[in-house]
Amino acid sequence: MENRPAPANSIPVAIAIPEIRDYRSINLELVRLLDQGHRTIRLAGVGGQRLLAAGIAGDWEAVIDLDGDAGPELAAGLDAPGLTVIGRGAAEDGAASGLRAGRVVVLGPVGTAFGYAQRGGLAVAAGFAGPRAGLLQAGGDLVLMGDAGPMAGELQAGGRLFAAAGLGAHAGHGRRGGQLIRVGAGGPAGQDADRAALLSAIAPVRRWLDDATTAAFGDAAR
Repeated sequence: MENRPAPANSIPVAIAIPEIRDYRSINLELVRLLDQGHRTIRLAGVGGQRLLAAGIAGDWEAVIDLDGDAGPELAAGLDAPGLTVIGRGAAEDGAASGLRAGRVVVLGPVGTAFGYAQRGGLAVAAGFAGPRAGLLQAGGDLVLMGDAGPMAGELQAGGRLFAAAGLGAHAGHGRRGGQLIRVGAGGPAGQDADRAALLSAIAPVRRWLDDATTAAFGDAAR
């Protein structure tokens, strides 16, 4: 068979963050590349910039891959069901806040209020999560694969918050709805359904989470 070159928009492209710096210009370039049909966009050289991929809305199918540590409010207000934002480093306060649709995964630690006021989509913190993860969650799935600081799930009104490791003091303070589901590797047999629900929730992003998933669930996750 003839070897045909891959379509241009199937080849990963990169945005050099230090050359642009301003988050508005970065996000405009992201949208431009997404509109061109690119399926994988790498943000290279991320170093604490705020509001990356924030407020983006559309029907693209793509992965935005961050190389480095993100600043505050990574992917805040994201409203794009087919987008997956992967932060390979840490993220400061408010990552995935106001998430409406799409998937946000942070492989390093996250700051205060991860998933604040989340309304839909999937937000996953693979490392340590700071205080008040899931504050005012109203919908969607929020997954804490590592330990979390105090007051996770504070004032939760909807959605599902999965905790696969330890939670700090006062978890679920003031909750009035939704589900706060503690899932661990060694729980009673009745937790099998909760583990299955968590694994189903993270299925679209498992390829980025294999190490964290195995650490939480051992052989049961394979």
